[in-house]
Amino acid sequence: MTKNRITSLIVVILAIVLTMGIVTQSFAATRPVVTSSNGIVATAHPLASQAGLQILIQGGNAVDATVAAAAVLGVVELDFSSVAAGGVMMIYDVDAEDIRVINANAPNPAAATVDVLTRETAQRGYIAGMVPAAFKAWDEALKASGTMTLSQVLAPAIEYAEKGFPITKRLSDAIASNASLLSIYPTSAAVFLPNGMVPEPGDMLVQTDLAKTMRSVAEEGIDVFYKGEIADEMARFWEENGALLTKEDLENYDVEWGVPLHSTYRGYDVYTPGGEFCGALVLEQLNIVEEYDLTAMESTDLWHLMAEATKLAGADRDRYIADPNFVDIPEQALVSKAYATEQRDRIDMANAMDQVGSGNADMYENTTHISVVDGNGNMVAYTTSTGSSFGTGVIVGNTGVFLNNGGGWMEFVDGHVNMLEPHKRPMNNIAPVIVIRDGKPVLNIGSPGGDAIWQTMFQLVVHILDFDMDVQTAIEAPRYRTYNFGGNDLRLESRVSEDIINALAERGHNIRMFSDWTMSVGGAQGVVIDFDKGVLMGGADPRRDGYVVGW
Repeated sequence: MTKNRITSLIVVILAIVLTMGIVTQSFAATRPVVTSSNGIVATAHPLASQAGLQILIQGGNAVDATVAAAAVLGVVELDFSSVAAGGVMMIYDVDAEDIRVINANAPNPAAATVDVLTRETAQRGYIAGMVPAAFKAWDEALKASGTMTLSQVLAPAIEYAEKGFPITKRLSDAIASNASLLSIYPTSAAVFLPNGMVPEPGDMLVQTDLAKTMRSVAEEGIDVFYKGEIADEMARFWEENGALLTKEDLENYDVEWGVPLHSTYRGYDVYTPGGEFCGALVLEQLNIVEEYDLTAMESTDLWHLMAEATKLAGADRDRYIADPNFVDIPEQALVSKAYATEQRDRIDMANAMDQVGSGNADMYENTTHISVVDGNGNMVAYTTSTGSSFGTGVIVGNTGVFLNNGGGWMEFVDGHVNMLEPHKRPMNNIAPVIVIRDGKPVLNIGSPGGDAIWQTMFQLVVHILDFDMDVQTAIEAPRYRTYNFGGNDLRLESRVSEDIINALAERGHNIRMFSDWTMSVGGAQGVVIDFDKGVLMGGADPRRDGYVVGW
C-alpha cells in the first residue's frame, strides 16, 4: 500500500471516529436494547411495564396495555402519576393508518381566577387542584380503540394498591423530599408517613382507599367517579376544606379528541400534539436544524446549534402556546419550513444569543411517559402528569387520589396567553412523538421533565434519526437543558466532555452543570419499530425507574 493511500485511509478513519464522537463519545448505553416481535411496553416502572405486557399476552392491544400500565403507575409511581392526572395520548391505528389524539390536559375549576389564587396557592394545598382527567381519558381510549373492559385493565393496579408493593429507592427519596408537605395534610400523611416516618426502600406501601376507588370504577363504570359516590366524597372534602373544585366541575368535564401536528424531517413524517402542548416546539427545532448536516459537524458546533434552536423555540413557547379554546395559536406557522428559515437566520454559530425574543409567527398562516406497540403494529404514546411531585400534596378525602396542580404553571399577568382563567387548560410542556417513514411507523417516544420535555424530545429524535443511535443509547446519551427563556443559560449533564463545555462557554453560553443521570432532563421511554422485519426495540431511562419488557 502506498504512503498516499495509507494517509488517505487514516484521514477517512479519523473522520469516521470524529463523526461518531460528536454525540456518542464514550456514551455507550449501560443497558441493552430490549427486542421483541409480539409486543413491547416501556414505562417508568418495572411493575407498570409488566402489567402492560400481561395485558398484551392476554390478547389485549396497545390501548388496553397502555391503560393497564398507566393505572399501575398511578399506584407505584404516584408522585408523578395519578388516576386524576392530566396528559395527552396519541393512538396510532395500523389498519386505518392514522393517529388520533386525546387531549386530557386537566383544566381549571370554574371558580379559578387570579382574584382568588396566586402562583403559590395554585400549586399546593386544599385550594389548588385541577379537574381530574386521566380516568376519563382511559375510558374514552378503551371505548374507541381498546378490546378489553376497564375492569380487566384496572385489575393489576387494584391488586398493587390493595395488597401493596415494595417501595423503590427513588420513591422513598421522593417521599422524604416532600415529607414536610405531605405531613401537613392528615389524609396524605396517613398513607405516606406511617407513624411519622418515611418508608424505606423495600417497605410495602398499601393504599386501601385508592384500591377502593379503582375497584368502584372497575365495577360500576366511570360515572361513579365523575357523577356518583366518589364524586360526592370529593365534593364533600373540597367544601369542608375551602377548595375551589365542585361536583359540577366533575360532572361537566370531558376530554377532547383531535389530530396531531405534523411536519417532515429528512424524509420522515413526525407527529406530535399541538394546542397547549409543546409539540410545535419539537417540530420547530427540527425544522431549524434540518438544513445542516449534523453528522458532519464538529462537536461544539453541534451542541451550540441545537442549544440555540432550543432557545428560539423557548421564546416562542412563552409568547404563543396556550389553550386554543382561549387564544389563537399560529401553530401551522410555528411548524413551517419558512418560519424555520427565519429563525435559523438569527443563529450566530460563533456566539450564543444573549437575549432571545420570540419570532413573529403571527405573520404566517413531574410527569411520566408510556410507549406501547402491540404485535399488529398499533401504537400508543401517552404522557401524563400530576404537575409537581405528589401534585397538590393532598389526598382527596378517602379516595386515595392526588390532584394535578398545573394551575401553578399558569400566568397571573393580565393579557398573557397562558393567564389563569376558569375552565382554561394550562400550557403544558408534554410533547410525545410518533415518527412514520413511507407510511410505516418507525418511532414511538416520549419523556417527562417539565420545561425539559420538548428540549429532550428534540435531542432524542436527532440522536435516533440523524446519528442512527439505538433507542437505549439515544435515551442514555447526556443532554442539555436551557433555562431562563430569553437568556442564554445552558445546563449540561456532567458526562459532556470538558473540551466541549469550555468551548461552549467561550461562545458566550452561561454554563452550569447537572449531576449525571439527573431527572431534570427527563426520563424517556421509547420504541423503535422495524416494520418490515416485525421487530420492536425498546429503551427506558435509568434516570428514573424506567423499564422495558416485551415478548
